[in-house]
Amino acid sequence: MPRHWKQPREEDPWIGARTWAAGQAVQLRESLRQLARRAQSPAWPEYAELECYSCHHNLTPPEQSWRQQRGYPGRRPGAPPWNAASYAVFRNLARQLDRDAAAELESDIEKLGRLVGQASADPNEIAATASRAAQTADRVAQRVRTLPFNAALTFGLLRSICADAERIAGLGEQSAEQAALSLDSLFVAYARAARPENEKDVRAAIDGLFEQLQNPSAYQPDEFARQMRRVGAALSSPAGSP
Repeated sequence: MPRHWKQPREEDPWIGARTWAAGQAVQLRESLRQLARRAQSPAWPEYAELECYSCHHNLTPPEQSWRQQRGYPGRRPGAPPWNAASYAVFRNLARQLDRDAAAELESDIEKLGRLVGQASADPNEIAATASRAAQTADRVAQRVRTLPFNAALTFGLLRSICADAERIAGLGEQSAEQAALSLDSLFVAYARAARPENEKDVRAAIDGLFEQLQNPSAYQPDEFARQMRRVGAALSSPAGSP
């Protein structure tokens, strides 16, 4: 969405990257807080917390189903998994900023994935785990406020996300969408401030990610991961580097 607030006259040239990072941290924190509240409500389980496309997708023969090839870790076949798209790309940011917080968060997110995917799981345990993870996400959000963004950090985030292609793509359509939007936002900020010579090549590769998301029901993680690697290959070196 376009900005709905006034920007200061002396704008930070890396405000786009900082805004993306803050948004990633805050949206994860708030989604985890919401999960904790929902888990303790009489209406639990809340299906809005689950991965929509695990059910809403094209029907294919079993041998052509990437979902069946991937398997159903931590849950029974047919049980919709928790939608962890808000964490899919944030994981790379957390590792850049605070490795201890990133490790704590990853442990709690994995636990949430197992719990939410089980109909018999204790809602109080889900709420406690989500609340703890929200506190960790907030620690990362506070780091973003004081972190000096620059070309090296933004470029490192771009490359880190691309290097995580298989994991992100394998999480499903909504996580893939987060990756495409994140790479787009970060590269817009990077290109505006650093002026890379191969801007058109990178932009074309990122556009290819969005083309694969036009029909989420027909999403193929192997193809999306391959396109993410093309983006990474186009990001050959930071602007100004030999």
